[in-house]
Amino acid sequence: MSTFEENLLDRIARLDTPSLERLLEHAEALLSQKTDRPLRRHHPGSGPCQAAMFKVPHDIRHLDTEQIDRLSAAFDAWRDAARTSPIRRARERMRLVYLMLRHSGGKLGEVLALNENSDIDMGQSTVTLGGGKPDETARKVIVPKAFLEEVRRFAASPANRHMRGELFRLDPGFVRRKLYEQAVKAGLPPGRVSPTSLRHSRAVELLRGGVPLPVVQVMLGHSSLVLTSIYCSFSEQDCQRILNHCVTKESRVKTSARNTFFGAVSSVRKSPLLTEISLAVQNGFEVVAVITNESYERLGLTEGAQVTALVKAPWVLLGKDEHKARTSARNCFPGKVTGIRGDGVAVEIMGMLNGGTPMCALITAESVESLDIKEGDMVWFFFKAFSVILSTD
Repeated sequence: MSTFEENLLDRIARLDTPSLERLLEHAEALLSQKTDRPLRRHHPGSGPCQAAMFKVPHDIRHLDTEQIDRLSAAFDAWRDAARTSPIRRARERMRLVYLMLRHSGGKLGEVLALNENSDIDMGQSTVTLGGGKPDETARKVIVPKAFLEEVRRFAASPANRHMRGELFRLDPGFVRRKLYEQAVKAGLPPGRVSPTSLRHSRAVELLRGGVPLPVVQVMLGHSSLVLTSIYCSFSEQDCQRILNHCVTKESRVKTSARNTFFGAVSSVRKSPLLTEISLAVQNGFEVVAVITNESYERLGLTEGAQVTALVKAPWVLLGKDEHKARTSARNCFPGKVTGIRGDGVAVEIMGMLNGGTPMCALITAESVESLDIKEGDMVWFFFKAFSVILSTD
């Protein structure tokens, strides 16, 4: 951020609420004209946006989204300016190292130690970082699938076969020099661009996107939340506004759905009529929902967005054997029956999924007898993708 921008933000921070709202409307109108696209903003009345409100301490060197885009564009132009194929391949290799630093939030040593054959899972869109030291635990980090496709194509080229398994094994000093050079070409302060600042930038980017602090902690491999919390701070006034909003929302939001999953959008597949949303939810489960395209647009869902998935108890099916109970339901989770309560016609089956997520199904008493379900039994909970209700608030 330039000195002019910092001074401008300081002046804006002194404005009262009505003035800020008027300024926001003018800024959105101007930005909409410049970008030729409608803006999706945090609507008034929906409460303060914690992800947008926190401040990054001045001593944390990082790049904002616009600066990251400029740096990425500089690397693209540098690669495209190569006059020979060998030079282009060498520059593309360095560009892929930069993008891995940018997307994974990994340390330079972790990225340079990667083996693209064994440490990248294309199916899960993950890269395994760390674990090279006796006291260090390896961690899997989700990165954009499109980027991993670039890595796969580069590694698969016959011209690059000599570097297979060692695609990312570049000299640390060389990587730092190239980051410095491209920072200069992008018009960025050279001292602000380094492997560490890219790691900081990814952390701030995820926090701004609403990713919970503990999730960012796991991604970065921090041993405690204290280390991760250095990226954000809130004023006392901001804390009061956020807490007030959450307490008010608790008393306002009501739902009859007994089953709740919290997670992030991991993939989106669209058809002319419907959209399939896959969610990476708590305890490692994946929940699949199918909604209309209209609902998808209204919710403004994107990969990485935080979502709540709700499933009503009557929509949950039960089976004692996964293979015998095969259905068209996309969601199937194992669990243990923890309670049974009925009135002779309908029976409420309460369970706990592997990992500690509670579940509730409402089935007929006849079904309970035919399945011979008892407390303590291991069962499978099924529900269709069409039965999942998504909420972003």
